[in-house]
Amino acid sequence: MASCDFIIFGGTGQQGKICARDLLESGHKIMLAGRDIQRIRDLLKNRRAGFIHLDLRDEKAILNAIKKSGAKIVVNCAELLYNVPIMKACLHSNRPCTDLGGLQKITKQQFTLDNDFKKAGILCITGCGSTPGIANVMAAYAVNQFDSVDTITLGFAWDSNLKVFVVPYSMQSIFEEFTEKPVVFQDGKFKSSDRMICRGVFDFKEIGKQIVYCIVHSEVYTFPRYFKYKGLQNIQYLAGFPEHSMRVIQMLMGLGFNEKNKIIAEGMQIQPLDFTLEVLKKITVPSGYREVENIWVQITGIKEGKVHTSEMNCIVHSVKGWEEAGSNIDTGRTISIISQILFNGSIAEKGVYAPEGCVPQKLFFQELAKRKMWVYQDGKRIN
Repeated sequence: MASCDFIIFGGTGQQGKICARDLLESGHKIMLAGRDIQRIRDLLKNRRAGFIHLDLRDEKAILNAIKKSGAKIVVNCAELLYNVPIMKACLHSNRPCTDLGGLQKITKQQFTLDNDFKKAGILCITGCGSTPGIANVMAAYAVNQFDSVDTITLGFAWDSNLKVFVVPYSMQSIFEEFTEKPVVFQDGKFKSSDRMICRGVFDFKEIGKQIVYCIVHSEVYTFPRYFKYKGLQNIQYLAGFPEHSMRVIQMLMGLGFNEKNKIIAEGMQIQPLDFTLEVLKKITVPSGYREVENIWVQITGIKEGKVHTSEMNCIVHSVKGWEEAGSNIDTGRTISIISQILFNGSIAEKGVYAPEGCVPQKLFFQELAKRKMWVYQDGKRIN
């Protein structure tokens, strides 16, 4: 295959496949890099798609894959622990990149490469999925309307019509979000919070009432970088899962299926987490299964001299033809959107950025609408 537009790392995973399909349907040439070619046989029927077998633990192989593909943009849909190695490979190959973001500790490591990316004259946008991603751009859109901002609370909630367990998104990320101690931004400072605190019951648009939990998330780290000039003092991230899904997640963690330490069973070394992730890949989406997700951001501050609160929502339903992806289309298709905006030259910044700092808001919302992802401000649809 000749030089392509995008190389997708993690291309055989759930989000990589969704992103790849969106890029192909947008007319681009792509290279998928991953380990399991069987999972993308349908995508490889398209002549504009190629495949490189790759183990991301081999950092030399990452650089070689970028060079071999000739890709203009690197898209990272792999697990967050590969974000920094892939960024370093992009520096060595002088390629701009996008990724799905990670925990605060990973995001902090990524921003240490900001000067290196500036010197190279290229851009890395980290956190280009649903949240981080859509949430960040919605926050920037609303913050611009305030004289000053005191508090941002944000998160997600989702539900399904059939009350059966389907993997919501990366289970490795879910386990880490629910076991890492959350960091909140309180009174202008980062502070550790109690692990997985229940913050009560919220009533969400198109979801209804749902319990929310304080979890670790990268927006708490990136928002002060871009919004502190507005006086931002407090940020908290809240996750909502339907009861039938949360029950399974808590059971898996309670039984130790998320453990990373290897155990010896019948003379073999086994890591429970690796085993769990492989087993969960076998879960299929049942016929007739539908999801809806609400990505939300609530901002309180001063507008026109008065205390004001504004809420942004992005509502995402399962889309016909994309049923297997459920509401995960708001992650895989969103990184495709931002990557294409970057490819088309609509983002001029260089260095390491989160989406709230560089993604053109109206263009982004228009692209979401083309994919039936609807953005609301205070109940009124704006795209």
